[in-house]
Amino acid sequence: MMTPEQIRLKQNPILTSLLLGLGQGTFIAERLFPRLPQVLSSVQLAQMGDERLRRYNLRRAPGAATKRVNIKYEGRTYTVDQYAVDVPIPRELLREADESRKLQVGNYLDISRIAMVTANEILALDYEAEVAQLATNPDSYASGHVLALSGGTKWSADTGTPVTDIRAAADTIRKKIGKRPNHLALSADALQAITLNKEVKSYLSNTQTGPATLEQLKTILNVAEIVVGDAVWIDDSDTGRDVWGNNAVLAYVPRIGGNGADISLAEPGFGFTNVIEGHPFAETPYYENGSKSWIYGATYERRPNIAYNGAAFLFTNTK
Repeated sequence: MMTPEQIRLKQNPILTSLLLGLGQGTFIAERLFPRLPQVLSSVQLAQMGDERLRRYNLRRAPGAATKRVNIKYEGRTYTVDQYAVDVPIPRELLREADESRKLQVGNYLDISRIAMVTANEILALDYEAEVAQLATNPDSYASGHVLALSGGTKWSADTGTPVTDIRAAADTIRKKIGKRPNHLALSADALQAITLNKEVKSYLSNTQTGPATLEQLKTILNVAEIVVGDAVWIDDSDTGRDVWGNNAVLAYVPRIGGNGADISLAEPGFGFTNVIEGHPFAETPYYENGSKSWIYGATYERRPNIAYNGAAFLFTNTK
């Protein structure tokens, strides 16, 4: 029987190459557009009006009629789209994997797992890109809820004022929905710009020479959660690009439980993702004679939606 040393010296080049895969940055789509699980392909939800933010003459004399407020709501039907991908694994690779297991290789390579992880990562990246495209589109926001930075107003400039900008945007949101935003989503470029910004560093101790941390930013900006979208995609010219571009999104994100029961009709969230319960899910692998391969598939039925366009604020061209 071969020793582990001999096995390593005679590694199969096909299997070894699969160990050298590429990683992926942090996905933040669901942090900004939380999942709202549903059983059917379409569901009707009630989007409430602004009655709860208005003042009324509620004073009542004995015997007089009580003030009655009619609640307006728009019943909107939300549907999901289906996304699916197949990853074929040639039977020769599975044969080599079985052989490596027989030889008791310490780092036994599970080809099936690699196939399924690949399929799920592809679906996740596609979802991330769709949410990023929706969340960084100025048309997704209410009037006055987009700030395009340029020149000296960029957060990467010495004269840039991200603390002032974000606190002002938070007040704009508060006056529109009655709640302060609790999430700040930063692209990789926005993170670099804001953590090294002169105004931000003026809030830090004189003894700190490095950039501001995310925990420090939460305090400085009065935001409960800050997430960074590091995910990338590679275009047709093999150039890596940031999924979230050069943007930042300040938003109010409601807490939604696993069954959707924790969301209130009075929660004016910026957006959410309709998703079929249990998705994404792995298809049952099957053998395809033509390609002499096992086909591993995954399916994801979902659709991100904007709910209240006044519940968020977009900063573009931050760096």
